[in-house]
Amino acid sequence: MELLYLSYDGLLEPLGQSQVVTYVTGLALAHQLTLVSYEKRRDVREPDKLREMAARLQACGIRWIRLRYHKRPSFLATGWDVLCGIAIGAAVCARRRIRVIHTRGYVASVVGLCLKRLFRTKLVFDMRGFWADEKVDAGHWRPGSAVYRLAKRWERRFFKGADAIVSLTQAGVEAFASLGYAIPPTTIIEVIPTCADLARFVPGPKDPARVGTLSNWYLREPTLRYLALLARRLEAVTILCVTQEDQARLRTEALAAGIPDAQLVVTQADFAAMPTYLRLMDLGVFFIQASFSKRGSAPTKLAELLATGVPVVINEGIGDSGGIVRDHQVGVVLPALTPPLCEASVEDVRRLLSDPACRLRCRRVAERHFDLTEGIRRYLEVYRRLESSPARSRVVGPPLRGTTRSSSQALPRE
Repeated sequence: MELLYLSYDGLLEPLGQSQVVTYVTGLALAHQLTLVSYEKRRDVREPDKLREMAARLQACGIRWIRLRYHKRPSFLATGWDVLCGIAIGAAVCARRRIRVIHTRGYVASVVGLCLKRLFRTKLVFDMRGFWADEKVDAGHWRPGSAVYRLAKRWERRFFKGADAIVSLTQAGVEAFASLGYAIPPTTIIEVIPTCADLARFVPGPKDPARVGTLSNWYLREPTLRYLALLARRLEAVTILCVTQEDQARLRTEALAAGIPDAQLVVTQADFAAMPTYLRLMDLGVFFIQASFSKRGSAPTKLAELLATGVPVVINEGIGDSGGIVRDHQVGVVLPALTPPLCEASVEDVRRLLSDPACRLRCRRVAERHFDLTEGIRRYLEVYRRLESSPARSRVVGPPLRGTTRSSSQALPRE
């Protein structure tokens, strides 16, 4: 089957390498795949990295079309990117006789929905969370603003027009009803969390110090304050912050939060080096703003940390993460980030770090919930269902091992 995969995330970014490239190289084993991505200027200026990625995709038989990502002015730039995507996508659909369009995220789904209507293809809306509400929660958009209303209008169209909807979390699926959208009863709905390549992210020897991580954080100040608390209360602590952000600013804010300079290491790493850094760690710490939009979120770093045998400290309210961590005893889940609850959690952290079975438990949870091979299999199953039926049929399959679904209808056995 000919498949068009649209990603607004660039493949040369760490997220694109982790959550796009690793998937499409597996999907291409079963389908002819054309991949369109939007690459940032700073990334395409690195010719060695560009050639390496192009060669990797070509070796897998993937046709890669690179479009330029435009940032400013925000609304007009995104509109231009959508128009470019429609033009290029239309040429691909006409030339390759595309049967299924897989769109990753909201902007790519605007392109995909337009192409679906032009070429009568099937559409997989891989939503990656409630993007419009995330923009509001992050303070980038005002509630009720024109751009927010426009994004929600398109969101309604995605839910109505998609042949399949993929959510990162069961909590996200359970929130669909509150949106008030008329989802056709024939729409396939599947839960596939962000997964990790378990062949790359594996446990290994560690530094003897207690190490935390601050990478791609949302709640920076609470995370830094908590790391400072651990630096005071635990023995021989080193705080390792792996980030693509402004390192000088992060160091200044970390010192202001109370992390001693002698116990702080701030560094940057590309995706290929991340397993090595994670294996240094004894504990991963990240806090994300809990809100409606985050019910659909599944942090990539949770899968990667657990896969390398690293327990975590997280806050409640982020998709299915809290339940998985708590139920399998692979970390500490804070119901709120208040000083008393943070203080009380230190003893739980101490017990976790002294548990010799914890590393193995973390790895087994990753194998059960976040195995990339299983995630790819679930996507291929969605494609197969779309390909085999000219009309959309209701298929609610079992999620990845260990997750639950609200529907009682099971995937029929072949």
